[in-house]
Amino acid sequence: MTHHLVVTAIGENRPGIVNEVARHVTDCGCNIVDSRLGIFGNEFTFILLLSGSWNQITRLETTLPLFGQSLSLITMMKRTQVLVQPSYALSAYVELVVPDRPGIVNRCTQFFSDRGWDIQAMQSQTLSGEESGMFQADFQLNLPESLADGEAERAFETLCHELDSQRHSFRLKRK
Repeated sequence: MTHHLVVTAIGENRPGIVNEVARHVTDCGCNIVDSRLGIFGNEFTFILLLSGSWNQITRLETTLPLFGQSLSLITMMKRTQVLVQPSYALSAYVELVVPDRPGIVNRCTQFFSDRGWDIQAMQSQTLSGEESGMFQADFQLNLPESLADGEAERAFETLCHELDSQRHSFRLKRK
């Protein structure tokens, strides 16, 4: 039987650190099923979904804290099961650029939640250079198929207007 573990490692970004974590996972006999990496300031965050036998996952669970400590990493882990994703007939990719201020991400996530739109991925950042003072957020969403044609896009347009969007896009895709 295959077991699964979600691992998060956070630490100072430096060349080779991701390789060291990946090597430790491999040395324990685990497989990296999915992963995400982000750099925030001078820190990196590495999130992994791992698979392996009960023994392999247990070995990683017992060795990761000391391994992480030796590299000055904060590590967290939790056993999980692979999620069978519900089938969605519609997905949307949305982007908006608005004046930067506190609460934008919360306003967007609340807006999506209130409508039953499932956030699958998000990325946000404060912009610099010519767009200094602006904030960009990108979301990948799963939408209920009961939406009438144009309903989701009109709702998103309302949000963009409320947030004083300088630029935005909405791409709907039927699966």
